Amino acid sequence: MLNNQVIITDASVRAYAHRNHRGVVDAAELSSSEWEELRGRNANSTKIRLVQCAKCWELYGDIQWLKTYNLAGTRVISHQPGESRPDHFYEAVEAPEHLAWNERVFIIGDEEGFNPRKEAWAPDMKTRADVLLTGTLTIAYEHQHSPFSATGRYSAPERTRLAAAAGRTAMWHTTSEKVRGQVPILRTDRGLPPKVILNPNYRHEFRGGIYRIEIYTCTVREGHECPNRKFSGCGKPHARGQVTAGQLDDVLRGAPIGAYMPVMDAKVLRAPRVFWTDMASYGQYLAYIASPTVTETGGPAGAGPTRKGRRAGHSRTREDRLEAMRAQAVDLSIPHQRAGSRPGPSAPAIERPAPGVCDTGQPRCGQPARFYPAGWRCDKHRPSSYWRTR
Repeated sequence: MLNNQVIITDASVRAYAHRNHRGVVDAAELSSSEWEELRGRNANSTKIRLVQCAKCWELYGDIQWLKTYNLAGTRVISHQPGESRPDHFYEAVEAPEHLAWNERVFIIGDEEGFNPRKEAWAPDMKTRADVLLTGTLTIAYEHQHSPFSATGRYSAPERTRLAAAAGRTAMWHTTSEKVRGQVPILRTDRGLPPKVILNPNYRHEFRGGIYRIEIYTCTVREGHECPNRKFSGCGKPHARGQVTAGQLDDVLRGAPIGAYMPVMDAKVLRAPRVFWTDMASYGQYLAYIASPTVTETGGPAGAGPTRKGRRAGHSRTREDRLEAMRAQAVDLSIPHQRAGSRPGPSAPAIERPAPGVCDTGQPRCGQPARFYPAGWRCDKHRPSSYWRTR
């Protein structure tokens, strides 16, 4: 069983003191000594009947006695063989802190006009958001207070993938240092009472999870951390991250309109592999580092080898003149007219798409967009949804 919520029937166990107003205990919040005491007392779970499944009792009225043991250093709570219900999905009993965070997100989404919905199931019924915010992007807010499951079905990457398959961007938020996963997670202070969480004047500052990306050219000064291992500098563009101060409310207001974006498998120095960043940093990262038109070494894709050494066949003066001519911009939209010839039809100038803006349709859509191999596309015109509607 993947639910950490249990009911302890013996008040003499120290873990009994952690129960909430419903008598439910979160096993992930127990100290090591309290967990070992509970595990030792519950060694013969079928006879002692000490640990009861909170969800089966709360939702179905069934009394199910649980096993408690360690597996590879991880606390495990499971049903007896053959007793687990087929409809027993992961659904933790929400603590007052969890409810307060969801309520704050709902209030902010309602003020900004994002049509918030609590406990919103995806159309495929595979994922459910604590609060769903709908703007140009659909944000599925999830407050995670206990460690992610290690199994594939309920792991953080799998739940994020299922949300993305349903057209949602998962936003994980936690106040616990025990929550770790291979997904971007926003972290704020823990131990706050519900009235402080709901106070609109209290700033919930980030303790991690959001970075600003800086693009720079690798020179000898940065050669000691060059990804290409060029101690003298490789001369290519690289990215490095800087911890950014901010508050949760700003991200909640900006993420549904694309002002903040999650970065996965980032090639950014001084930053984790997954994090959140602002749209300006995200656009630069796509343009210089993650663009399909840029190779791993930073040059354009398909570029041939460059000539080394001095060129032969021209004088140095002639070479300088040619280099100056190559640097001049040429307007190909104005055809060259020969003397005495009739002006023919001219091709219109090609409009270059702006980074971070959807370039679909005539006139251009203009909504905040992500970069796909086909170009900049907003959530409405992304390749999968575009072809489904045709």
